Order: sequence, then C-alpha cells, then structure tokens
Amino acid sequence: MKTRSAKDVAADNRRNPRLLMEDEVTVTFAADTIKGPGKNISTQGLYFTTTGSLRVQVKVAGSDTPVPAELVRLESMGDGRIGIALRFLDRPSD
Repeated sequence: MKTRSAKDVAADNRRNPRLLMEDEVTVTFAADTIKGPGKNISTQGLYFTTTGSLRVQVKVAGSDTPVPAELVRLESMGDGRIGIALRFLDRPSD
C-alpha cells in the first residue's frame, strides 16, 4: 500500500487545479508599509506577524496586462532560491 505524503494530501485539497508553466514572471511591488508585532530577533534578522497584505502587480510573459495580486507565502528552496506564492486579486483575462 502506497503512503500519501502531507504534500499529496494538501494538493488534493486545493480549490483549483494547478498547471505547469515555464513562462517568465515579473512581479512589481507596490510601495507600501506593513506593521505587526515582532516575535523574535537575532543578529541575522527578525520575524514578525502582520494582518497587512503586500500588494504586487504580476505580468506573465506573453501577456500585456499586469494583474493585481498579493504575496501569500515565501519559501526557502535552498541554493539561494526562494519560492513565492501570490494570490490574484482579479482573474487574468488573457
């Protein structure tokens, strides 16, 4: 019997299916300020929480129209790379 990982279970619970893509994505961050309580600090950085959202504009190669979105997650992928999850605020039309 094959055991399902937590990642497999999470993928099954997604609201919308995911499609693979390799197009270049350009994200422009809006000048904004967010505030929240600090949780911990060290000489290398700090961690805090907020209820604010970081608004961005997303443009995918082949589309002329930027789409408003908000940053929902950052993940360290190793080797100096980060994964960035964005939620569209308006559905792209093209």
